[in-house]
Amino acid sequence: MANRHLDRQKLAAAGIGLAVVAFVALNTWGSLDLRSERLDLTQHHQFTLSQGTERMLGHVGEPVTLRFYVSRAVREANPFLASYADRVHDMLKRYADASNGKVTVEYIDPEPFSQEEDRAVGFGLEAVQLDNKGSTGYFGIAGTNTTDDVDVLPVLSPERESFLEYDLTRMVYNLAHPEKPVVAVLGSLPLSGDPANQYQPWAVYKELGEFFQVRQLGGEVAKIDPDVKILMLAHPQGLDDKTLYAIDQFVMRGGKVLAMVDPHSEAEAMRQRQPGMGETGSSLPKLFDAWGVELEQDKVVGDPKAARQVQYPSGGRKQVIAYLPWLSLDAGSMNKGEVITAELNHVNLASAGILKPKDGATTKFTPLLSSSPDAQEIAADKVRMYPDPFAIARDYKASGQPLVMAARISGPVKSAFQAKPEGDNDGPDYQAEAKEPANIVVVADTDLLDDRTWLADQGMFGQSIQVPVADNAGFVANALDYLAGSDALTDLRGRDVSQRPFTRVAEIRQAAETQYRAKEQDLLQKLTDLQQKLSSARVDNAGDEAAIVTDQQKQEIEGFRGQLLDTRQQLRDVQLNLRQGIEDLQTRIRFFCIAAMPILVALLAIVVGLTKRARYRRRVDAAAHA
Repeated sequence: MANRHLDRQKLAAAGIGLAVVAFVALNTWGSLDLRSERLDLTQHHQFTLSQGTERMLGHVGEPVTLRFYVSRAVREANPFLASYADRVHDMLKRYADASNGKVTVEYIDPEPFSQEEDRAVGFGLEAVQLDNKGSTGYFGIAGTNTTDDVDVLPVLSPERESFLEYDLTRMVYNLAHPEKPVVAVLGSLPLSGDPANQYQPWAVYKELGEFFQVRQLGGEVAKIDPDVKILMLAHPQGLDDKTLYAIDQFVMRGGKVLAMVDPHSEAEAMRQRQPGMGETGSSLPKLFDAWGVELEQDKVVGDPKAARQVQYPSGGRKQVIAYLPWLSLDAGSMNKGEVITAELNHVNLASAGILKPKDGATTKFTPLLSSSPDAQEIAADKVRMYPDPFAIARDYKASGQPLVMAARISGPVKSAFQAKPEGDNDGPDYQAEAKEPANIVVVADTDLLDDRTWLADQGMFGQSIQVPVADNAGFVANALDYLAGSDALTDLRGRDVSQRPFTRVAEIRQAAETQYRAKEQDLLQKLTDLQQKLSSARVDNAGDEAAIVTDQQKQEIEGFRGQLLDTRQQLRDVQLNLRQGIEDLQTRIRFFCIAAMPILVALLAIVVGLTKRARYRRRVDAAAHA
């Protein structure tokens, strides 16, 4: 029996040794062969790339280097930014792993006055102010390719964390495809040069030229060149079937469209020599029907909450009144879950139309710009010829629901044509369905392009300069930039951020706060009641009218003082209960994270050990009886 006991000890020691070796070998193998594998257990899969991003990274041909600049001072000054920097770094490593070596990530701490700091400044990164003493640091990303193209995120803002994947995917895609996208512009508005303005291009048109190759189309269009990435329709009036067919087939072949239509273009009305004598509206009913969107006929949006102030003559003098069809939309009117509108603050519109999804559409209708529920539908005739702001205000009646003025249309679409139009020998061959899900942005206003809608003249050093008062150009540029991106960007939305509040703690605090406020209001009301009683308590004293306090009132005051002390004690109890509730919850969380899991593992090990021991004893007993 002694030898058998000794053998069991040797076997146990050997088993422990083998377990240690197996553990080390398993970790070594995992670190080498499973580096790219991840198990994302976060609630919203914060560290899992979308399928579109994975596909894009798998086809990157141009090597891309992403330099992540994080100053040590930034980490030390703000723990929240330090935590965010770790999440960004983890995300960048996922990009490198998914790109098959085409994306390289460098983590750089640019020390003050170092060459790395000079390089960060040269890339265009912006210094982050860390304190009141002038200390600065860097927290951004600079991307480059082999042809010296540069794309940067000058400052990584935690407020934009939900769009981190979109920003990184767009950056890699742009660097892997460095050529400027071609945008073809078709419509009746003279964006490239207005005779009424000495043929100067509109400000929006000039800004687009900084980011895109802008190509102007005019007249009858038989086909759209294959190198055109996006077609921008700016107030398309009177398009014939040949041109409509070219647009339709452009979409069927994967082309992206920014369609800007208008029930009443005030810019077009200003260009007419005789106001009211020409057509000021535009629409694309045949194409819209195929795309699953509808423009309300001869209706514009009026919204008192967003209406701009105008001067209007009335009663022999000019009065200031809110003109309901002229809108200045703030951030609350913009879809913050969409990249196009996520960071815009104001967009000005004028006599904007109303968009609706078509019944039975195969596409998805996602609003971008919407009115408040207090908006109303106004007949377009009321704004076309000498509109009366007072009459429009008198007839105001809220619709009770938001009205959509810009939307993104996505999904499968079919051609608006049954076949190629007869006599169209130059147009593209007919294709009945889109090769890929369509991606179209429709805006029911063209006046947002007009300089007068979003620019204001301001005097400076004796000269007049135009200063933006709204983000109209940013809206158009964002829409085109989004449409020009890879298909990987199409379905990317704002993720839920990683930093989430402790909702249970907030609920406990909110309940206690509610109780505290209720008692506080009760105390204030008692004070008010007492002051009223004291002000009305006057009696005659020796013929003189003087304010005195009776014995009964003294008793009331003493009683109130007692109530005051009791209420203060109750308030202290509320605060104590608040702290105790939160501390109890934190204690339970700490116990679960620190102690409960090890205890559970230990109990499991004990159960397994006892089970094995019992089995061993049964085998020994069975062998002894045999």
